[in-house]
Amino acid sequence: MKNLILKSILVLGIMTFLNAGMVGESVKWVGLSPSGYSLQGGAIFIGCLVISLISFITILIFKNSYTRIWRVAVLFEILYLVMLLWSKTNPFTYFTTRKDDDLMDLLLYVNSIGIFLLVCVFDVIYSKIMLSKVKK
Repeated sequence: MKNLILKSILVLGIMTFLNAGMVGESVKWVGLSPSGYSLQGGAIFIGCLVISLISFITILIFKNSYTRIWRVAVLFEILYLVMLLWSKTNPFTYFTTRKDDDLMDLLLYVNSIGIFLLVCVFDVIYSKIMLSKVKK
């Protein structure tokens, strides 16, 4: 993945689809009716697409700064968390109210951080594999 544009599109696309897909899985895990939360998954998907577009434009402007996968993931994650905060999604209200809506808000943040860590672990493993091929 030496091509910066291809690498960025791949990372942004994976993070977009995983974040949107995890909403549906969170609804199933909590045991809520999917009909009430189907719009939330669509809203997250559209928000992630907008974030991916903004991230991609930023990466094209600052090509030299985004040479690693984890940097692209950090940019996406920061913009995603800003989007959640801007939409007034507070992850800490679940600990005081214990409502299903607040649990879903908490899971949006937890899933996002988990996906970010997964991409960072992939970057470390990928870098080690590529480094071992260079040494041979």
